[in-house]
Amino acid sequence: MKPVKIIFDTDIGWDCDDAGTLAMLHRLCDKGEAELLAVTHCFATPYLAGCIDAINRYYGREVPVGINYSDIRENDRGVYAGALCDHFPNRYPAEVFGTAEAAPDTLAVLRQILAEAEDGSVTFVVTGNFGSMAKLLYSGADAISPLTGVEMIQKKIARTVVMGGRFFESWPMVIYPDGNIAGNPVTWEWNVKGSKLEEARAACDMWPGELVMSSYEIGSYIKTMVEYPSRAGKGDPVALAYEIHNWGRGRCSWDQTAMLEAVRPGRYWNYHDYGRITVNDESVTHWSPSEEYRHTYLLPKADYETVRQVIDDLIDGK
Repeated sequence: MKPVKIIFDTDIGWDCDDAGTLAMLHRLCDKGEAELLAVTHCFATPYLAGCIDAINRYYGREVPVGINYSDIRENDRGVYAGALCDHFPNRYPAEVFGTAEAAPDTLAVLRQILAEAEDGSVTFVVTGNFGSMAKLLYSGADAISPLTGVEMIQKKIARTVVMGGRFFESWPMVIYPDGNIAGNPVTWEWNVKGSKLEEARAACDMWPGELVMSSYEIGSYIKTMVEYPSRAGKGDPVALAYEIHNWGRGRCSWDQTAMLEAVRPGRYWNYHDYGRITVNDESVTHWSPSEEYRHTYLLPKADYETVRQVIDDLIDGK
């Protein structure tokens, strides 16, 4: 079986599940199940490219890294992005931000990688806001490729898997991992809410081809990487991310579920019927029947403990 070719767009630097997802992706590459083409970020600070590159280098890979200069947050060190950028070797230390040595723009990286890819060969995984998706959709022909963004997505991307959304249709209430039920109905999800409304809508309304969402509820039931910093290898930047974020107590696996589905499609989750996913004025996602769109979202199949063990074993290198 050929490895799944992955472009990973993330909002790494704040919640530690993004770092865990990048670690898991590298382990899947080690197993020959995936090939990492590039890692991009959906916004920009001086520390994000270095944070990403530090993790990639720890796992022995140097791949293209991009950050989204359309959304610059100049002095934001994130929760752990600044620490990883400062303390681990990387190509993009904070002091090169804004210079010719800085990481390229996310859009340039996406278009370059897709232009070089074989037709229908790429799986695009998105675990942050929808800014990068929107930039690619809105892009026109340029020196990199004569294709517009929409044409490039249609031609090069086989499948897009997004961590995002909540769906009244299947998840009427939030049930937390400890069994407690939230007092309010399910509403918006963070990655959708954190997007500009027009970008979130564009990502659903304009995105050609298959769009699979791993909703908030899927990852909420799966807590992984408990005490990971105590068993990680020396100098592991992902261990530091988990230590800084929540003292190594583990975290819900929102982003890991999207990546696991991208590399091992259909193994751990069922799919809701295909239709159309839309975003309303309150940034709430809804699914409706449609023959025109190929949108779906994940539903449980494997038990949560099985998936938890799979993710932990992958990150632990088993």
